[in-house]
Amino acid sequence: MAVYECCQMNVVSAPPNATVMDVVQLMDKKNVGCVVITEKKKPVGIITDRDVVLRVVAKEYDPRTITVNEVMTGNPMVLSGDMGLFDALRSIRGKTFRRIPVIDAKGRLKGIITLDDLMRLLVKELSCVSTVLEGQAPTF
Repeated sequence: MAVYECCQMNVVSAPPNATVMDVVQLMDKKNVGCVVITEKKKPVGIITDRDVVLRVVAKEYDPRTITVNEVMTGNPMVLSGDMGLFDALRSIRGKTFRRIPVIDAKGRLKGIITLDDLMRLLVKELSCVSTVLEGQAPTF
């Protein structure tokens, strides 16, 4: 199974010169916890609701004037959409990322995959394996 098959394709993005306030309002409107920052449709950063709290609010910066470029995580890890799911899991093993942008062959943002997406998929797959094993188990 490819990453494209289990990622969310409706990813929310914004330009690096957007203010933190603009991005927070976008998060609220779209009901998401992160926004991928893009230039020419390519991911250059990511900002999460946690980043806003720790990097803006806690430091008492004005979210109406500070741009996301100043507080985002730059150079985000990305996954190729045609990458196999197990290769993707191997790539992120040991990392602390919960949300990873998905790109096409030209590096353009096409989706996002979250740790929650991967967990749901793995639980579903394990459930299917369990059903097969139960069907093959001897009865007493």
